[in-house]
Amino acid sequence: MTAAVEIIGVRKLFGATTALERVDFEVGAGEFVSLLGASGCGKSTLLRIIAGFESPSEGRVRIHGEDVTNLPPERRPTNLVFQRGALFPHMTVRENVGYGLKVKGWERTRINDRVDEMLALVRLEGFGDREPDQLSGGQAQRVALARALASEPQVLLLDEPLSALDLKLRQQMQLELRAIQKRLGATFVFVTHDQTEALVMSDRIAIMNNGRIVQHGTPRDIYRRPKSVFVSNFIGATNLLRGTVASVENGRTFLQTGSGTHAIPATGSPLRVGQLMVLSVRPEAVRLQGEGARVSGLVTEIIYQGNNVRVGTRLDPDTIFWAEGRDDEFDGIAVGDTVALGWAEDAATILEDDGT
Repeated sequence: MTAAVEIIGVRKLFGATTALERVDFEVGAGEFVSLLGASGCGKSTLLRIIAGFESPSEGRVRIHGEDVTNLPPERRPTNLVFQRGALFPHMTVRENVGYGLKVKGWERTRINDRVDEMLALVRLEGFGDREPDQLSGGQAQRVALARALASEPQVLLLDEPLSALDLKLRQQMQLELRAIQKRLGATFVFVTHDQTEALVMSDRIAIMNNGRIVQHGTPRDIYRRPKSVFVSNFIGATNLLRGTVASVENGRTFLQTGSGTHAIPATGSPLRVGQLMVLSVRPEAVRLQGEGARVSGLVTEIIYQGNNVRVGTRLDPDTIFWAEGRDDEFDGIAVGDTVALGWAEDAATILEDDGT
């Protein structure tokens, strides 16, 4: 895949604080890539460096092969959509969408045609004469998106543009934004701290922590095969059992934990006996099980979620182990019951113990 954006050894210092630490990353042409991380991890700083609103302390940025490191934002083939659309309050929707084209010197007929096209794209036909204060939050964000797309940027950058919306509208906008990106075949780089949002929308996710990209890959790869305890914890809920490697044989690693010895398919770097490691298994992979159960304990919590139920089981004073499944799978289970739990061997992942 041809690279639309190349980030090469980018480092960013704010005084004595390191916001980014030598980031190397590529975004393919036509990809929807999410930069995912907690507040302060460096994701918005990285986006602003791509846009040209911040300069890297070290490193380079290339867009479609052109070095843009020293170019100002207006000379880059990018556009940035902020958390709040920041529409011009004294302009109508149509004037907002066409503003950038007017600045570029487009003729009126061409601007009108382009504005009509963009309003249709974001499903706001007939809204052109409205004022910004006559729009809902979702409509205003769609106008901001139309304005950003009107000038046909090679790369569209989005800095948490949905975070101010209520849950239902946010979920609707996630699907609409994804559909627009696919319809255009455009390159989107999207910043979010919402794990579900990143999973739903992205071709690839880059997870950031302390100014570094700690893992990137497809949503499925990152969710099913995290490379660290941090990633496993950050992208969805997980159960963690810490222990030491008892043996490695026949393509399986045997981890001795406080709840017993568990087998995990051996992957990645060779492990040594006695090495501290962590078993990770997602709650939805855990089932009630009799014979062949892997752990057992006392039910302490039952959380009803409609079609699904989450059951928390105390294995020891410090460990609550979660199972999640259909309501009928846990029918008859009550707080105070002793239950046995199991999971498929290949549903578990073994991770280095990074202390998180």
